Amino acid sequence: MVQSTTKPSVHKVGFISPPAWFDISPTEFLRIAPKNTIVMQAVMRLPDFNYQVDGVEQFINSVPELRACFNSLTESGADVVTQFGYPFSLAHGWEKANKVQKSIQGSSRTSFVMMGVEIVYAMKHLNCKSIAIASTYYSGKMSSILHEYLLEAGFKILHSENWQSQGIAEDKGSNLFIGDGELDPTAWKSPVDAIANAVRNVSKNASAADCILVSGGGMRLLDIAETLEKEVGKPVIGGDLAIYWGILRRLGIKRSVRGHGKLLANLV
Repeated sequence: MVQSTTKPSVHKVGFISPPAWFDISPTEFLRIAPKNTIVMQAVMRLPDFNYQVDGVEQFINSVPELRACFNSLTESGADVVTQFGYPFSLAHGWEKANKVQKSIQGSSRTSFVMMGVEIVYAMKHLNCKSIAIASTYYSGKMSSILHEYLLEAGFKILHSENWQSQGIAEDKGSNLFIGDGELDPTAWKSPVDAIANAVRNVSKNASAADCILVSGGGMRLLDIAETLEKEVGKPVIGGDLAIYWGILRRLGIKRSVRGHGKLLANLV
C-alpha cells in the first residue's frame, strides 16, 4: 500500500517586533494557534530608536523599516504578518494609519495586521462605542495621542487613567512611557497585579463604558482577560488579544478560542 505524501496544511505567521523590546508574542500566539502553525520573527533595525525621548516622529519615520520587515517575512513564505506596538499606528492618526497598513501590504497576497489599527476593528466587532482606557505605562502625552486617535476612529472616551494618575508608577519625564524596574514594559517585566489593578481602578470610574481598553502592547492580557471580564462585567481588550484575533481571522479560523476573553471567543 502506497502511503500518502500529502503534507498537512501549515499556517505561517510572521511577527514584526519593535527595536530593543523583548517581544514574546510569537511564542505566546502558538499557545492558542491551530495545529501546524509556525512562526517567524523580524526585529526592526532602528539602532538610534529611543523610547525615553519625545520621539513620536521616530514612529512616523519607521514606515520604511516596517515595509522592509514585511517584505522579508512575505518572501520567507508568511501567510499573515503582524506588527507589535500601538504607537506605530497612533503616531499617524486613524485615517493615515489605515493608509500606511494598506500601502505596506500593497498587492501582496500576505495580509498585514498592525496592532494600533486592529484594536479599533476589534472593539467595533464587539460593538464597543463608549470606552474606558487603562493607559498603564503611557505618559500623559502618549495618552493624549491615543485619545485623539480613538476619537478620530469614532469612539466616545468616558474615562482614562495611567499608572501615574493611579499612583502605581511615577513619570520621571520620559515623555512617552513611564515605569521602570519591575514595571519596565520593554523588558517584559510588568506584573499581572499592576495590569489587573489598572483595569479595576478604571472600571470603578466608568461603569457605563461598553468595554475597557488596556493600552500598551507590553501589557499581556491573554491569561487574565477572562477573569477580569467576569470581575468588571464587560469586555477587556488589549493589543495582544487584538493582533491574535486579527491573525486568526485572516487565516480563516472560525472556531472560537475559549478561556481568553470575549474577543478571542468571537472570531466570526
